Amino acid sequence: MNLSPMFRFPSVVVRMVLPVASLGMGALVQAQMFSGTSFDNAAIPDNSSVGLVSEQTVSGFSGGIGQVTVHLSISAAGSEPMFNGDLYVALTYNSQQTILLNRPGRRTGSTLGYGDSGFDVTLSDSSTADIHNYRLTVNGSHSIPLSATETPAALNGTWQPDGRAVDPEVVISDSLRTTSLSIFQGQDGNGTWTLLIADFAAGGLAKLDSWTLEITPVPEPIEACAATGLALLVGGAVCRRFRQRPN
Repeated sequence: MNLSPMFRFPSVVVRMVLPVASLGMGALVQAQMFSGTSFDNAAIPDNSSVGLVSEQTVSGFSGGIGQVTVHLSISAAGSEPMFNGDLYVALTYNSQQTILLNRPGRRTGSTLGYGDSGFDVTLSDSSTADIHNYRLTVNGSHSIPLSATETPAALNGTWQPDGRAVDPEVVISDSLRTTSLSIFQGQDGNGTWTLLIADFAAGGLAKLDSWTLEITPVPEPIEACAATGLALLVGGAVCRRFRQRPN
């Protein structure tokens, strides 16, 4: 299958326009949080590269992008479990795309991927664990599922994005990881961010519950200068007081 990493013709689109909400006060760098709503039963088309697309339009963000983090919640659509190894998830902004999931668990000798059911994860470049091979991190083996019972479990925790910008029909764990969330660094965060979720195998229906986009800006130079100036002012006052003390 000749499939471009960039998908352009979604069948289902969910759009949100959201303002900036500052998470902290007084810090030189404040995280700016943009959160999608909870999409009740926003089904991901089964066995389709077209997939589901959700958009968030960011406005009011100031400063260049320093860091991007994504929280992703996907669960089974119905009473039957979904199949994690079916899913491909990509985040696109300003004509650049990074791969968050690409058929987790697919590897040489196993083209199905992992059979666990669901994701409630944070994706961050600061993590040390590759989400594509998450069973190796959690259980030390590709063949041991997350759940010790017959009911498949969801993955949680913080993980590195998959990063394998490879056709989902041929991707394996050994495929090169060429993308990360750092590709957005330095850009203006205002505009439309697009999340694509596609299911590449039949069976195990899934739905998007929610996704959260967290953007941390690069510190403004004036803030750093102000902090330095304050330190110099305090230091100068201490020196003057010391010099004026009587013998």
